[in-house]
Amino acid sequence: MTNIQPYGPQAYDSRHIPQQPPQIRQHAGLLCMPLPWGEAQDVAPYALMEHYAPSRLREQEEHERQNPGARARDEAKFHNACNHVCYRRAHASRWTQFWVYLWGLGRGFSYIALGITFLIMMPLYALRAESLERVINYLYGISSFLLPLPLACWLIGHIVVHRLPSHWIFTPSKGPLWELNRQTGMVTIFALKPGQFSQYGIDGNFVRPFYEFDASVHVLPDRQGIPLYSLHLVHRYHPVTIDFMPVIGRQSSDKDSLALWDMWQNYMDISKPLPDIPVWEEFRHLDPVTAEHDHRSGRNPRYWRDMNDRTFKAAILTMQDRINQLDALSRPNLMAQYVRYLG
Repeated sequence: MTNIQPYGPQAYDSRHIPQQPPQIRQHAGLLCMPLPWGEAQDVAPYALMEHYAPSRLREQEEHERQNPGARARDEAKFHNACNHVCYRRAHASRWTQFWVYLWGLGRGFSYIALGITFLIMMPLYALRAESLERVINYLYGISSFLLPLPLACWLIGHIVVHRLPSHWIFTPSKGPLWELNRQTGMVTIFALKPGQFSQYGIDGNFVRPFYEFDASVHVLPDRQGIPLYSLHLVHRYHPVTIDFMPVIGRQSSDKDSLALWDMWQNYMDISKPLPDIPVWEEFRHLDPVTAEHDHRSGRNPRYWRDMNDRTFKAAILTMQDRINQLDALSRPNLMAQYVRYLG
């Protein structure tokens, strides 16, 4: 990727959206809040901003400098991509997921066991114990019951994930899950098995223009009944959906889902430059509209990558304030000019 690449003839341009067939069925589901198209703000979710901190980007740059082509090889191997052309996502292999979950769940349950032992059981037993020795013996007994298994999982998972050679543990899945392509304007949901979309007359992957998908916030209560939110992209004419939970996780507020929808609209829209966030900074000069915008505005091409930690934390807080002020649910749905929706 050394030259600016032109957009395809079907690239999404919010100024030129074609008329489309009417919606005849609702596919979003009862636990989903539909989101309107248009009036997207220049925001990005906190989780995505934090994940691509400038210090991490500089480490990646140095790794690429010492190992030319490493990024391209990793993208090809793990079926992921995040650049000015497309955002493609794949799951980790089941082998990788097993060790990561073993480490994460072991750590989490170890903290829970320690909390139960020292914050709940110890004070309760200390109030009625006859001596300090009996309290110590009691704590030893309960900790011997609660702690060994999660501590062992945590230790084994930590050793495997952080100490063994990465190519032993981090192995690729069979293929990508989905892709949003800025240059073609297409959304692809990859067939994970032969004939997955044959019921819709499709042999292979499900590929449709971005403007045929509508966004909704999916609400899923956890075991305690607390609502968790994630963004879904639902095809208007077929029951085919992308869950963006792997991008930012499930959140306790719907604001990050609203921000993610705005971000995707800006990312796919070739009438606008790429969203000005760290993850896409190194590709800005390769995107035609973005390169022209940055040339006119005199933007520092290393604005994010050379930023220090304190300034970046302040920038994240500013972004979070903007996200908290989003009122996307009250916006008019501009796609209704081109589609007759149900209801």
